[in-house]
Amino acid sequence: MPREKINLNIDVSTVVVQGREVKLPFLKCEASVDVIRCEKLTDVIEKEEPVRGFIEVDVRDSEGRVVQRGRHEMRSFVNNLLRMLEGFMRAVGGVALEFWGVVASTTVIALDGSSQTTWIERYAPDSYYGGGTPMALKAGDNDDSYGIIVGSGTTTVTLDQYSLASKIPHGTGAGQLDYDPVTVEDLGLDTSVSPPVYRLRVIRAFKNLSGGDVSISEVGLVARAYWKDSGGLRQDIKYLIARDVLPTSYTVPNGGSATVAVTVEVVLG
Repeated sequence: MPREKINLNIDVSTVVVQGREVKLPFLKCEASVDVIRCEKLTDVIEKEEPVRGFIEVDVRDSEGRVVQRGRHEMRSFVNNLLRMLEGFMRAVGGVALEFWGVVASTTVIALDGSSQTTWIERYAPDSYYGGGTPMALKAGDNDDSYGIIVGSGTTTVTLDQYSLASKIPHGTGAGQLDYDPVTVEDLGLDTSVSPPVYRLRVIRAFKNLSGGDVSISEVGLVARAYWKDSGGLRQDIKYLIARDVLPTSYTVPNGGSATVAVTVEVVLG
């Protein structure tokens, strides 16, 4: 950890002790301090909103020492999430489609900008029907196509955003980060705060093996709609549900790492 010597020019020629002025013979002192890059831990004014989210970023150097850390309020769930929630709310029943089953669906904008019909539920008379999921986040190791993804873009978020402005891809080349698996945690109900909140957290770690610094300035949540039928793949759609431009950029040094945690809270009472 770097050390930096700083000069403190403080006028302490006179102090008051028990009501009496005391003259001191020195005016200046020097000190050596350890310095790390730190951002303020939060830019959040806590508000009792019914649903809220926070992004925490922890950056470490090649020795595992913290060099940058911050916590920021999420401000930008996008339209795709609302479209999916609307689809969940009217899912039961569906609409008959062809010979292979019944489906309830909604429409999202996929990562490539195309409009896609995304299944919320699907029934099929075929005993080989394999099922699926409409909104997965738990991406595997080295998979940068969904889950928590990071980027270097800073353009303003729009409600119909469907991708990051400039995604940092998985890899070990210049400007790339090695993507670890996504973890999803149910943190449960916290009654130690008032009003109580229920929390879930999505976490992903990134390693910098690129040979140079890589800066993160945007964070996205990309979900996956994945359905199989009769042993084959029927649908595989990736779509953005949140994108935040961070108020400060996080620089991951070569050989270092970053951990990004997205926490969603539901406030009760």
